[in-house]
Amino acid sequence: MRGFLLEGIKKLNIEYTDEKIDNLIKYLKLLIEYNSHTNLTALRDEESIIEKHFLDSLLLQNLIKKETKKAIDIGTGAGFPGMVLAIFNPDIEFTLMDSIGKKTKFLELVKTNLELNNVIVATSRAEDYINDENREMYDLGLCRGVSKLGTILEYIIPFLKINGEFLSQKMEGTGEEIEAGNALKILKSKIIEIYNLKLPFSKETRVVIKIEKIASNDKKYPRRAGIPLKRPL
Repeated sequence: MRGFLLEGIKKLNIEYTDEKIDNLIKYLKLLIEYNSHTNLTALRDEESIIEKHFLDSLLLQNLIKKETKKAIDIGTGAGFPGMVLAIFNPDIEFTLMDSIGKKTKFLELVKTNLELNNVIVATSRAEDYINDENREMYDLGLCRGVSKLGTILEYIIPFLKINGEFLSQKMEGTGEEIEAGNALKILKSKIIEIYNLKLPFSKETRVVIKIEKIASNDKKYPRRAGIPLKRPL
């Protein structure tokens, strides 16, 4: 599997070290073992996990600003894209958040086994986790969730500093950026660029929307748990 992973990383033109590859392989083995008794991903074979989770996460690697120091991944699940990017960016502090305990328990296992001192694991919803200490404290927001962009924006943007960026990952273009126009306006953000990318082997399409925060948000956002999903901005 190492050869398959390396080939994919080279196809994506991503810089790597042997240590980073070793850690991804360790992560893969932990995921497969844990997934045998606790459902974390529907994917079961190694090549699918490597391409559709690991390499999918690394599509963002060359889009991260060099000055980034703190990142937050909301709804990270089994650690995608946040844990993969934490392995490749040891100088960035990553907060990996998920509301489901079995997933964050796994993330703690990976953090410990890989000795990742740049990872913080949080079992929480974004609406409950945000406070005066972490509001507008992150340079980078991440989310590979299935919710509509307008909903995800309300979870992510309040955590970002002014001029911070959100890299939103979508399986394919859906026009959600048009629907999200009102949310972008309310949350003082704008779309900078939309990248149409492909996975290296299957050639499946992936869309990454780069969004920049341009001013501070009203502290009433995000609204209390459940409201952003039921009543998007």
